[in-house]
Amino acid sequence: MADNVYFYCGNDEYLVGLNARKKVDQVCPAEEQALSLEIIDGSASKIEEAVAAVDQCIAAFRTVGLFGGKKVVWFREVAFLKNAVIMKNADVKRLLGELSNDLKSGLSPDQFLIISAPGIDKRSAFHKALKEVVQLEEFNIPERDYEARPVALERALSLFKREGYSIDNDAAQVFIDRTGFETRQIMNEVEKLVLFKGADKTIQLADVQLMTSSSGEAITWDFTDAIAERKLAVAIRIFRQLLFQKQTAIGLIIQIESMYQNMLRFREYMEAGWLRMNGNRIQWASGQEIDDYFEAMPDDPRTMHWFRASKIANQAAPYSVTRLAASKRLVVDTHERMLSGGSIPHELMLETLLAKLCAPPQRRR
Repeated sequence: MADNVYFYCGNDEYLVGLNARKKVDQVCPAEEQALSLEIIDGSASKIEEAVAAVDQCIAAFRTVGLFGGKKVVWFREVAFLKNAVIMKNADVKRLLGELSNDLKSGLSPDQFLIISAPGIDKRSAFHKALKEVVQLEEFNIPERDYEARPVALERALSLFKREGYSIDNDAAQVFIDRTGFETRQIMNEVEKLVLFKGADKTIQLADVQLMTSSSGEAITWDFTDAIAERKLAVAIRIFRQLLFQKQTAIGLIIQIESMYQNMLRFREYMEAGWLRMNGNRIQWASGQEIDDYFEAMPDDPRTMHWFRASKIANQAAPYSVTRLAASKRLVVDTHERMLSGGSIPHELMLETLLAKLCAPPQRRR
């Protein structure tokens, strides 16, 4: 293992960048960086850009420090390492091979290389070479929501605790609903709440609702939540905000369709006695028939995070299976009309759909 080579990668770009920066500052204090630190931008999206970046990194790495002193190279945000097409290019492979050979040959005590990247193609020869000379540190957010949510929640709670603040469970759950799972967004919103609360060390649900900004994904959840709860004015307002943020009516109707599919199946599970609500929290029944049914599904709903599952069940509870099936059919029909062409703008079609979905149930006469 090369003592002076460090590699940080993963889809949690904040933690990757933070740990790489900490290592840079550790081996090259701020007062030395003007003379000893060279930063190479690795954010290449084309083959020729990747070739130039690796070539520049090698040149920097092989150049001794000013006056023969320390030389620290930070190859930063090397995005192309996870691009299989770029990594197969002959020139890129040749240059990365040269860099690998330099690392295997060993570094002098005054040479340091720090690489940070959003990921790396683990089938590549460069990845295999790196594993031989350096300990790779990965910082990844799980891809599945039910795995990512508890990680994000624990991170938020630890940040609030570090600042000396407490937050109750309901407020914490809504906080994560709004921020999403990205560490940078979580840290920014924690800092905002801390500044807002000041000497009051207890964070309530109302504080989160007032101060916490929704991420792009969270805004979409707010949109579908408003539809499920038949809040037409809120749904229209968020819909227009999403359009302003370059979302498309087609993309949003797919989200609505998915929401009604989830609500419909949860309502059917309730009627079958397979789940019930204990307060605001979901409880699944047990039994061989239930296990056999769910285990055959590609997405077992019992693996969904309890907070999200409970929210879907609570939203589905006021509706009948018949009403949910009819609403889903209405969404599917509108989606099909969007795809079939015509002169009616998709945005107008979706606003009309929202009015129908959020209409109060008709009373029987």
